[in-house]
Amino acid sequence: MQYPAAVEVMFKGDALTTIKDGVVEYVAMKPVVESIGLNWASQTVKLNKDREKYGCCDIAIPSRGGIQNMLCIPLRKLNGWLFSINPKKVKATIRDKLISYQEECFAVLHDYWTKGVVVNPRKTSIMEELNQACADMKRDKGIASLFGTGLNEWKGVKAAHISKIKALVEEASGLIEFYLADTGKGKITRT
Repeated sequence: MQYPAAVEVMFKGDALTTIKDGVVEYVAMKPVVESIGLNWASQTVKLNKDREKYGCCDIAIPSRGGIQNMLCIPLRKLNGWLFSINPKKVKATIRDKLISYQEECFAVLHDYWTKGVVVNPRKTSIMEELNQACADMKRDKGIASLFGTGLNEWKGVKAAHISKIKALVEEASGLIEFYLADTGKGKITRT
């Protein structure tokens, strides 16, 4: 049997688990609940009580201990669950973390509605990655040229650099095509 791929995502210093099942991206709720410091047992009851509202489902994924069923909700509904928790009703020791999660969701929703786009400040842009890859290649080429004995090794290193740069250029081109398809070719847009 083939299982959906689970990916760990770092968010505010916490490792959270996302699972892509078909076209829907899910969030495993136990790591989210525990990273905030909420009680997993009470949140499980809350989520299961409103399974339809939150789109809850159990997804079997491989883990170190074998196959596990994880209670998940679609990523697009995570903010709704976060906003259902009143910071005044949680322990003072976890209040700031909960508010921090909620504040980021408020900011994302605001930026989407007012600017039409949201930028994740924790994610390096494709162009930054491409610039860094080109700088790395230039640096390594300079080292190989400076020390003539490294020229044979440079041939192997160069191929790896070129491969990485090509992959980043393709990814950037895909984003540009997506953006143009979304806005319409020939239309002038302000960002």
